[in-house]
Amino acid sequence: MEKLSEKRVCLDEAREILDRRQKDGELSFEQQRAYEYSQQFSYLDKKKAKELAKDLEKLGFLNEAQVQSLVDLLPVKPAYVKAATAFGGEPLSDDQVKQAVDVIKKFKPK
Repeated sequence: MEKLSEKRVCLDEAREILDRRQKDGELSFEQQRAYEYSQQFSYLDKKKAKELAKDLEKLGFLNEAQVQSLVDLLPVKPAYVKAATAFGGEPLSDDQVKQAVDVIKKFKPK
């Protein structure tokens, strides 16, 4: 299979894409596993996930990968936010972590 493009998407959007592909034909093993994972762990719908991503981007200190990780995981404990954003960039300060947690808490399902 040839890769045509690559784009980061939230879990709900990935689930929607895989749902459409499943209707068109059988999913590969990897796609089926990803589909099952997205069904189990997708906490926000696509609209809310995009809204959260936009709010996190407005903070100005997170890169795209970090934002997507936070949107998918919805961590509200500072240690989890630090772990979810530890890759690809400068470590977040305690104040930055607190700002991210405050934004995420607005979207976290109860």
